Amino acid sequence: MKAVVLTRTGGPDVLKVQDWPDPAVGAGEVRIAVRAAGVNFADTMARVGLYPATPKRPCVLGYEVAGEVETIGPDVSGLVVGQRVMAGTQFGGQAEVATARARDVMPMPDHLSFEEGAAFCVSYGTAYARR
Repeated sequence: MKAVVLTRTGGPDVLKVQDWPDPAVGAGEVRIAVRAAGVNFADTMARVGLYPATPKRPCVLGYEVAGEVETIGPDVSGLVVGQRVMAGTQFGGQAEVATARARDVMPMPDHLSFEEGAAFCVSYGTAYARR
């Protein structure tokens, strides 16, 4: 899969599109064919080296996605392959496919675009909490 990879900290030029293996799908997880990924405070802070929960580099950024369920892991119910969803991914979302915990995956209303869905989990949630 193609992924946006943080190779080192710095400006936007440290992000590189690379081929990475598809993420595994474990118990309680769902793999999503990503149609849009958000760019939020966690991604920006990780890129410049100021987000403590950033995985060891090189890593795939992306804390929120929207797309379609591709694979359902064991112990997951209530989701079906092909379903439109939005999800929090806690990194790994800026790629062609991303894995999320099923509890962090929500059905996406038909009236939302993938771009709107991708901004919902973190970007909208942050704005809502700050009001």
